[in-house]
Amino acid sequence: MLPVERVIGEEGLTAIDGGLKLAMRLPWYRSLPFSVVEVGSLSIDGQDVDLADALIEYDGERWPLASNGERVDTFWFIRDSAFLILPNRALDVGSEHEVALNLFVSPPYIPGMKRTNPQTDTLRVAA
Repeated sequence: MLPVERVIGEEGLTAIDGGLKLAMRLPWYRSLPFSVVEVGSLSIDGQDVDLADALIEYDGERWPLASNGERVDTFWFIRDSAFLILPNRALDVGSEHEVALNLFVSPPYIPGMKRTNPQTDTLRVAA
């Protein structure tokens, strides 16, 4: 899979205090502001995950996923993973799960474009 086709990061799925942390990669060939990246959907083992209380974590900062469209000055660099934090979601460490993530990218320099980027992978929950 080419780097611009991947949306699930190498760090995978991690159990954290109070929830789960999923690594995400920017599926584009250059860095973009977070405001033009949308988490379209997430499912684990075929079950849709409610993202109402999800957070984004990047470069030591966290913000609500719902406010991601306002992050015009925070750039996601193509070599970095960002993380989707899922509070109050628990999976056993070491267990394997099918994770399907879809990100939409709307580069500001290509008016009207909304590229869909789905990926499904089997991930083992790390500690």
